[in-house]
Amino acid sequence: MVHMSVYSQIQEKRSLGYSKRRAARELQLDKRTVGKYWDMSEQSFARYITESAERSKQLDPYREYIVGLIEEHSEMNSAVIETNLRMNNDDFAPSSRSVRLYIARLREELGIPTPAQIRQYCEVEELPMGAQAQVDMGQKELRDPYGKKVKVYAFGMVMSCSRHKFCCFLDRPFKAEDFVKAHDLAFRFFGGRTETIVYDQDRVMAVSENAGDLILTDVFQDYSRYAGFKIHLCRGFDPQSKGKIERVIGYIKNNFLAYRTYFGLDQLNSDALKWLERVGNAKIHETTKMIPARVFLEERNYLKTVPELSSPPQPHIAAVRSTNVVHYKQNRYEVPKGSYRPERQALLEPNLEDGTLRISDAETGALLAEHNIMFGAKGKKVPLPKNAERYRETKFDDLKQRILDAFAGNGQIAGFLEKIQANYHRYTRDQYTIILKAMKTYSKEELANALRYCVERDLHSAVYLRETLLYLRGAEPPAAKRSSLPEKYRSVRAESRNLDAYDALLSPRSAPVFAASAARISAQPSSRREALPPEDDKSNREPRATVSCGEGAA
Repeated sequence: MVHMSVYSQIQEKRSLGYSKRRAARELQLDKRTVGKYWDMSEQSFARYITESAERSKQLDPYREYIVGLIEEHSEMNSAVIETNLRMNNDDFAPSSRSVRLYIARLREELGIPTPAQIRQYCEVEELPMGAQAQVDMGQKELRDPYGKKVKVYAFGMVMSCSRHKFCCFLDRPFKAEDFVKAHDLAFRFFGGRTETIVYDQDRVMAVSENAGDLILTDVFQDYSRYAGFKIHLCRGFDPQSKGKIERVIGYIKNNFLAYRTYFGLDQLNSDALKWLERVGNAKIHETTKMIPARVFLEERNYLKTVPELSSPPQPHIAAVRSTNVVHYKQNRYEVPKGSYRPERQALLEPNLEDGTLRISDAETGALLAEHNIMFGAKGKKVPLPKNAERYRETKFDDLKQRILDAFAGNGQIAGFLEKIQANYHRYTRDQYTIILKAMKTYSKEELANALRYCVERDLHSAVYLRETLLYLRGAEPPAAKRSSLPEKYRSVRAESRNLDAYDALLSPRSAPVFAASAARISAQPSSRREALPPEDDKSNREPRATVSCGEGAA
């Protein structure tokens, strides 16, 4: 049952032409509640209220007991009264909501309201610039263009001195890794960090307050040490101790997110940055009477720098197991059989943009395998890809050693090979093979001269080395071999004609002649055909040029 004021609001929306769904959304009521009172007249509603007051209630048998508790302990809340009722009555059936509403009406009837617990506050001194920031999270339901409800989760950080704000959103609850990434985005937005950050006791970052010896989640503890800020944890269920950020989260929910249509997470975060620039940090703050964005221009000079987390993931080392697998993110990635050696280490280089993992020898850099990273799974074995044979044939250390032995005493070859390995990860074996083939053709002196030429010009490639060897020797690349005609066509010789003959054939007057000439030519044996006689005075001119089809043309 709703109060008269709520009924009036429902009827007002109805008179304005609202739909039941829209009215429920704006009044923040269940659509079934709105539907119940939508077509109810004022007389019907008054009669409904009267009948509700007169009809017996499920808790009426316990009325005297409840009244006694309220009169004796006026501060006793409905939860404590419900506990007493359930403990003293084995067959007590009413729900908690029924108990709460019944006690609220009973207090109103008896004139014994719940005593207001007034907490005394005092303003704290304004902190110096760069000293403190506050962090909190919130959530709100939006609707997409199709009317479907979407819950978004907000992260907010505010500078305690300037009140400069930052926010970002996810479409799922924040995990510890998400919480850390949100900090990274905030520090990049602000251009640094404060000395201390104030938090609520949220499970994504704190396990226990532990009487001051804070127990944090592993991920967040590692990050706080990495970033270098101090943590101030509020008492549990005490949001007033960090009022600045509580008001910021409320501001974000009731201003930026109010009546907003959800078009996707990227659009929401992009719009949030625009809102911060134009509204959130651009309006005069009610307490400080200053614009946060302007005050922050000075405060940012007091912030400490923080290394970014958003840089590409760093390679790390893992052991090659005796089963020829390497462990990465709780999955097992296969390497070619025979890769295992005692104490052999593999260098793992993940590329999150294309979702690949490169596994190479940590000492020599030899490529062992490349895999697609298996996301969203644990304890799985990732087999070698279908083209795994190329990994089994790859023995960079053997190829490299053969080249080093051939260039013994040359101080440039080692650096040259290292540059090749660095520049041509996937083609190192092919590059080394080109050098090995060149070693069979050229002398040591020629190889040394070509190597020196390439190193001086920063041409670190086996292809450049091969071309340099050809250049220094003065050799031309071998010409393409011409294909020969079959024996029966080699006696055929093409005749040369004056270009005027073609001009005559193409002139409009020569069309009949062309037909006769063509017939005459076709009647002659191919080996005895003569040039067409000129049909006009052009034959008296000197020949301008001759054309000839090459030997062997049919």
